[in-house]
Amino acid sequence: MSNQNSIVVMYGLTPCHAGSGSAMGVVDLPIQRERHTNWPVIQASGVKGAFRANFEKFRNRIPENDKNRIKDFENITKSIFGSSDDTGYAGSFSISDAKILAYPMRSNIAPFVWITCPSVLKRLIKDLKFIGKPTTEFDWTNVELELNKNISFVLSKKDNKDLLFEGDKGVLIEDYQVSINKNNDSVSGLTEIILKYLEKAERLLLVSDEIFNYGVTDCTQVSAKISIDSKTGTTMEGSLRYQEELPSDTIMYSIICWGDSKNTVEENLKAETIKKFICEEVIANYIQIAGDETLGRGIFELSWI
Repeated sequence: MSNQNSIVVMYGLTPCHAGSGSAMGVVDLPIQRERHTNWPVIQASGVKGAFRANFEKFRNRIPENDKNRIKDFENITKSIFGSSDDTGYAGSFSISDAKILAYPMRSNIAPFVWITCPSVLKRLIKDLKFIGKPTTEFDWTNVELELNKNISFVLSKKDNKDLLFEGDKGVLIEDYQVSINKNNDSVSGLTEIILKYLEKAERLLLVSDEIFNYGVTDCTQVSAKISIDSKTGTTMEGSLRYQEELPSDTIMYSIICWGDSKNTVEENLKAETIKKFICEEVIANYIQIAGDETLGRGIFELSWI
């Protein structure tokens, strides 16, 4: 693959509701989930839409009387995201779904810890190989045997390991209790690969797929929503609904393959130029994704790698 490919790690500063429509269960408005794993996901169309919305906000910084700059920026936006007019053409980059990487869970050793699991990290390593990022093979055999005995591994940096995971009492993760394998030599090769992408997870535990599935399925945030009748100031009848959300501090990632613009009418933009423009200027640090923007939902801090 081209060296113009990127991975963007997304750290949730606020809860996020990327909805999948209504449902008949206890939760009226569930979040998007993968069909085969049931893990939370933000579909690629939503991520790309958020990128384009950020472009519109960036355009608002241009003075209204500067018509030439506004027109140039609109042409750049079309070159990057594509155009649907008579001279329609595709966008210049491909973006994946935002996939789960680490999930925050209440714990007895801190307000919360992050958890991840072998299936998540195996998929991350496959994605890194696909976009040409450096990685190495890792033998999971012994590690997965330990994890299946409710023994977890600390993947955080050493100073955090010594401070929080000392003693032999084990760690509570919501309703699960796991013990800690103190010998982290067995995962040292793994930490060399993944810590670059999980630097913000200061208390990160590698747990079994079973515990991770429990966390992302049964421990999401659920908020009650109502509508107020503007005339009476009371709740409108039948307006109560329950909305599922990913909690703050959730860590996700998306991979992006940059390409040259397909606009043959205006100036043709090269992949390197587009990548630099987006990563360093327009969407360098933060982005808002999914619903309830006016309630402060869906704000992520970005790390481009």
